[in-house]
Parts: sequence; C-alpha cells; structure tokens
Amino acid sequence: MTNKVQTPENDLMVETKGKLEIFFDKYGDKLLKAVIAIAIAAVVIFLAVSIVKSGSQKKENAAQAALTVALTTDAGVEAYEAIVAEYEGTAAANTAAYIAGANLLEAGDIEAAKAMLANYKDAEGVAAEVINSLVYTLRGDIAVEENDLQSAAELFVKAMAASADIHTYENNALKLALVYTAMGDAEKAQQTYKELVARFPEFKQEYAKYIAE
Repeated sequence: MTNKVQTPENDLMVETKGKLEIFFDKYGDKLLKAVIAIAIAAVVIFLAVSIVKSGSQKKENAAQAALTVALTTDAGVEAYEAIVAEYEGTAAANTAAYIAGANLLEAGDIEAAKAMLANYKDAEGVAAEVINSLVYTLRGDIAVEENDLQSAAELFVKAMAASADIHTYENNALKLALVYTAMGDAEKAQQTYKELVARFPEFKQEYAKYIAE
C-alpha cells in the first residue's frame, strides 16, 4: 500500500477548501435564501408554462402534478428521485432532477448528486434559464469538492452566461472569483469583480475593495 505524498498541489487544494468554507460561512445563509427564492419562483413559472404547452400529453401532465405535490408538501429527495425515474423525458422530471441534485449535494452525497444532475438537460425559456444556471452552479460546486478547480471555473462561467438574473449572477461571480484566487490567478479574480460591477453598477460600492485602481 503506497502512502499519499503531500505536494504543493495538495496544499493548494486544502487551502482552497478552507477558503470556500469561509466563503460559505460568511455568505451561505444570504445566498441560500436568495437562490431558494429564485428557484421556487422559477419552478412555479416553469410549471405553469409547461402545463400550458403540454396540452393533452398525459405523461407530462401527470409528471407536473407529481412535482407540484412534492413542492407543496415539502417532500423529501426520494419523491423527486421517483419523478425522475417514472417520468423520464418530461419537463417536470428535468426540474425534479435539479431539486434532487441540490438536496443530495446539501446532504453531502457528492456522487449521488452528480449522478442525479446528469439527468438534467438544459431547458428553453426565460424561467428555465434560471434553473439552467443553478444546475451549472451545482456542478461547479461538485467540481470544487472534487478539487477540479479548472472545471469549476468553467462551470461557474457557464452559470453566469446562462441567466441574466442578478442574484444568480452575483452568486456565481463570487464563487468564480474565489476559485481564481485559490488557483493563484489574482488578475482573473479581479476581472470577475470588475465584470460583476460593470454589469450591475449597484454592486460598485460593495465590491470596490476587491478592484484595484
């Protein structure tokens, strides 16, 4: 049995996790509440639009009904997993995959979350764009947990591009900047803050300290 050799790369990963833990300790409650509110609103709108579009499609209607029940009864992750399995290919199953993946990741089951999110396919429409972005965010979080910082950065960039929603954009910009910092790329981290402020000037005062003159 070989012993693990500590390398500078390993040290960086340990430091990275520490920085991310500090980030979530500081901003976690605020970001989580904002993201949950966004997700719920997006899901409700997405459901309404999908129901109208589905028309007489019995499978889609049944899937939407099951998802609505799960959402309104505060069901556990098993209920969403069941929807994904039973109604594969429907818009509701797609949304359920996101919700199940988010719950599994929050519970610390990285592999199960990763497998569940693999069922999600990018959806179309304004409301769906927010969920698309949130899925990229979750995948980015998983990449961080797996110490794959390059993939995490790419996923957070995709999350920022997927939706124009101010809260999801800010959340992903902060995570992206933190990953760049952990990778030792202070220039890209600073550029991320600059792009955030350029896109949403209302954040200028809040993030001024991160942007060198």
